[in-house]
Amino acid sequence: MKNLVSFKTFESKSGNQIEFLTQKYSELPIEPDFDFFLLGKYHDLSVKILNPKIISLKKQEWNFYKGSHHWGKKTTYIPEKEIWIVSGLKPKNFRRILNHEIIEREMMRALEEEKGMDKETAWNQAHFYVKELGF
Repeated sequence: MKNLVSFKTFESKSGNQIEFLTQKYSELPIEPDFDFFLLGKYHDLSVKILNPKIISLKKQEWNFYKGSHHWGKKTTYIPEKEIWIVSGLKPKNFRRILNHEIIEREMMRALEEEKGMDKETAWNQAHFYVKELGF
């Protein structure tokens, strides 16, 4: 795919919100005493932080996942307007995963709802392109 939106271009359009969420995330304890924590909002999306030890006991895919959303491969149980990310990441990794989930979520939503694509194909395409963007 040519003319992909660069990391810097994407961040410049949403930089203040991304920076605010990253700063709040960096202030959280590495091993939290909570199951879920509402970190804040990215436009109309709630960004929730999960205790990876607790969520992985309930949902095995979180033994491998660092973040996901409603349109994720195995995470339709996540409410539609939420992004989940585990605690304990370095702030730069949190930022990259947050960007990844925001872009991938919107791409998958559009591919499924607007193009009628099945979930597996939508994930494969969106995930590939988000990785190409550098997230």
